[in-house]
Amino acid sequence: MSTVRAVIVSYADAAATLKAVRSLQQQTTPLTEIIVVNNFPGLTLDELPHSVRLIEPSTNLGYPGGANLGAAGAQTDWIFFLNPDAVAQPDCLEKLLEAGTDAWVGAVGAQVLLPSGLVNAGDNPLHINGVSWAGHYGELAELGASRDAAVVSGAATLVRTTAWDSIGGMNADYFLYHDDVELSLRLWISGWRVLFQPAAVVEHDYEFEKGNEKWFYLERNRAWTILTVYSSITLLLLAPLLLATELAVFARAVREGWWKEKLRAWAMVARLAGNSAARRRSVQDRRRAPDSTWLPLTAAEFDTPLVRGGPGTVMQSLALAYRWFVLRASS
Repeated sequence: MSTVRAVIVSYADAAATLKAVRSLQQQTTPLTEIIVVNNFPGLTLDELPHSVRLIEPSTNLGYPGGANLGAAGAQTDWIFFLNPDAVAQPDCLEKLLEAGTDAWVGAVGAQVLLPSGLVNAGDNPLHINGVSWAGHYGELAELGASRDAAVVSGAATLVRTTAWDSIGGMNADYFLYHDDVELSLRLWISGWRVLFQPAAVVEHDYEFEKGNEKWFYLERNRAWTILTVYSSITLLLLAPLLLATELAVFARAVREGWWKEKLRAWAMVARLAGNSAARRRSVQDRRRAPDSTWLPLTAAEFDTPLVRGGPGTVMQSLALAYRWFVLRASS
């Protein structure tokens, strides 16, 4: 039987964290250990069961930093990351493990449902321009077998420990958002597979917030992912589309009032260019597979009800044609 360490990175809500922990204790496949990282200095988690190991850093490390701390030194076969506001169905871990029997499966993501039973996220679509969003949001829950996915939701992800160690865990500099995208792509280019398992279900108390600060993290981290994970040939092929995307995003930011955050994202990427170059060398040194392993899994169109007024029909058609060209040129 596989051994599994569960990691919950808690922030601000003790009651929700306790519910998440209880759902882990009720799994049909017993966990080897449960670790909670209290990322909110001052939050009291006294009601946690004594069997749960509590780690309390002196400062907020952000989600990736907290995840790295919780996963450090794991001797189990797998590490199961669960959001503190998510509740795993009793057979969630069992179904995730069933999908991970192939030795080259590096991660398996669960289907994330809203309290209403409709889809929150799962196999999150990824456009070739680096934009990712909650997949099938608001639709009926998906049924069927596990399948390859470019990106799986970080709300509930099972990662093989050897895969996690081989890529060096998460990038703690991301702090919030897009870390699941970067992790999934680094697994792909390091020779691992990433699967979505719709039979493994968690309920997520989710509310989409479009605060300006969120856009800063999303845009900064999207740029970092593109610049450090994409291969040189992919960057060259995509350069015109990526430039057009930046201009289109900035125009949208102006319309919606978060242009200062977009400028901040650009400024930070430029200011930390040296760090990005070093990070790119580290990521590319671990590369064992071409981008053609994950590029065909990218979304053909930008389509999500969470963001209205997406690209128009002409822009969508041009992007589709460009994607067709890139897939063939990179294969």
